[in-house]
Amino acid sequence: MNFNLKFVSVLTVLAAAPIINAQNDGSATPRQTPPPMVVKTPAPTQKLSETLSKNIETLGRNDEVSRERREQSYAKLLEGQRYLWMMRQRSQQNTNLARLAKLAFQKAVELNPNLAEGYTALAELTLSVPPNDINEAISLASLAVRIDNDNYGGHRILSRLYTIKSRLNDGVLDDAFAQKAIREWKEVTRLDPRSAEAWAFLSEFYRLQNKSDDRITSLKNWVGSALPTETRFYRTILGNQENLSPEAASVKLGQALLDADRIAEAVEVLNQAVADDPENAESLDLLSRALEKADSKTAATAIQSLQQAIYANPESVSLIMLLAKVQARTGNLAEAAKFLNVTINKLVEKDKNTAAVLELSLGDLYKNADRIDEAVTAYQKALTIAGIDKDTLATDDQREFATSVFERIIQIYKQANREADAKKAIAASRVVLGDEDLFSDRQLIALYREAGKKQEALQAIQAARVRFPSDTGLLRQEASALAQLGRVDEGVALVKLLIGKKNAGPLSAGNDDFSNYLFISMLYSDSKRGKDAIDAANQALQIAVTDERKQIARLTLATAQQSAGDFKGAEATLRGILSDSPNNPIALNNLGYFLVERNEKLDEALKFIQAALKTDPENSSYLDSLGWAYFKMGKLDLAEENLKKALKSDPTSATIHEHLGDVYQKQGKAETARQSWQKALDLSGDPDQIAALKLKLNKKTTK
Repeated sequence: MNFNLKFVSVLTVLAAAPIINAQNDGSATPRQTPPPMVVKTPAPTQKLSETLSKNIETLGRNDEVSRERREQSYAKLLEGQRYLWMMRQRSQQNTNLARLAKLAFQKAVELNPNLAEGYTALAELTLSVPPNDINEAISLASLAVRIDNDNYGGHRILSRLYTIKSRLNDGVLDDAFAQKAIREWKEVTRLDPRSAEAWAFLSEFYRLQNKSDDRITSLKNWVGSALPTETRFYRTILGNQENLSPEAASVKLGQALLDADRIAEAVEVLNQAVADDPENAESLDLLSRALEKADSKTAATAIQSLQQAIYANPESVSLIMLLAKVQARTGNLAEAAKFLNVTINKLVEKDKNTAAVLELSLGDLYKNADRIDEAVTAYQKALTIAGIDKDTLATDDQREFATSVFERIIQIYKQANREADAKKAIAASRVVLGDEDLFSDRQLIALYREAGKKQEALQAIQAARVRFPSDTGLLRQEASALAQLGRVDEGVALVKLLIGKKNAGPLSAGNDDFSNYLFISMLYSDSKRGKDAIDAANQALQIAVTDERKQIARLTLATAQQSAGDFKGAEATLRGILSDSPNNPIALNNLGYFLVERNEKLDEALKFIQAALKTDPENSSYLDSLGWAYFKMGKLDLAEENLKKALKSDPTSATIHEHLGDVYQKQGKAETARQSWQKALDLSGDPDQIAALKLKLNKKTTK
């Protein structure tokens, strides 16, 4: 592996050369014939670094090295650099030039054991030429900083190599190497206080160590650092999308301040970031999130900054929508609506698409204020502005926008428990989108499922399947609906019709025997048919070819084992997966949840779940697991917060509703708890869960 580390420049070497001693008469010290050097030749199995280390000890670090030896040493160092330069000019690796460079560098440190740059050059060469021995490079660079603790190149090599060994790119640190990397990056910043690379890596290490203040300090130093010319190593470790610019540092600083609940500071930093780049989606999103937590004074300051930014960028739709959102957030909904309407009226003739998007944004503001009818009116007006006729089939260019609008209308009616209005909106969407689009069918199915109307949901699925008989997704939905109605064998029989068939095309994507056995296992697990679930999971495991598929099958097997009551087996399966793949988010979440369910090792369980969420922060299952872990630990506010987040992503989960009801019950919110449990009962198809929910609802709800 070639890390493309930067070599010491010729100018750096010359600048480091010592001044020649002068006699009183001003003449140079006469040259002396150098005494013979006693240098050990490396044994065949001995590393070069070991030999050179022994040479340093034998010759003595503080021994005076004559001017002639220093000159010869630097000459050899420059000779080695010349060979390296020649290597870079050739497209193929030249082993002879590499050998000559190594011999030159080795001779340089033999002549002058105190030449730190020589060890640095050998370390870099070791990384640039196969077998790219990282450990040997670390040993050689360590000799450089042992000779001269101010050797920048040595510390930089060590910081990079320890970063690799720390597994920073995996997101799960090796603590020992992480500490070494941090120590070396600190040395780099001591020698170069404006090293963007060093501050950036330090901020990332501190982020993973949850050292908020150190992370923020590092990011502030990064913001004030010089823009580096070489960023390849940083992007190799943290991703090609990353860069070391001050602008990138500002966005990360805003995120760090937001994570630390230093909201006013976050808003100040992100305001500037948005002003500098109004179309940066990440900084806009962060600023929006920060402003949701901001106090009125901070929000008012942000409004002024946004108004100035819009004045400089009058066509920035993102800024306009954000300003209106902040105005509404501070209680000035009328002012926000007026601002948007004025802007829409200016744009409606020359840019209908932008005007329609802003009208959609206005509808969202009304929705967030629970002004349902005004929101729907705005959504419908957005369709009109976009040229979409409610009685005419939309064009291909209009379909995506129309889908977005109808989805909002249907959702807002569902949240207001206005099922009849939601059905009318679904019917209207079918006219605009046509019978060949499954959007209306999926919305109707979801409406019935969320209302707990399992039989109606099944009928809607079956009606859709008549028109789309080859759609695997619909078939599996029907199988799931049958299982929820206690007819799991019928559902499994449907899926088994697919086994052994060769399918192709978009409607059959993911429809192979492996996927179908997995789905059958999940149907059985959900229906508490543990033995059958294990059998199906093992069938999937037997036909899995790739390591990835084998891992997926093992995850499914663990769920089946849990369903069958084999808790120790499920835990062993999941720990086995994590030993092979420590960052597998599904295994992390499932193991954490299984431990929480058994009320065992709660601290360890919490760490597993939190690690899963680092990979997928919005995953409803992971958020549910986190909320449930906090509930078991007695942290009811955190439990409520995370379970509510989970429900936003998956409002049809009976388990999340039940968990939230349990939290409310512990908080003494009896009626709210009953409402959540009733919702869970309406949605559940699990006989055991249904029985437990009925028991909770029939009991007097006390704290």
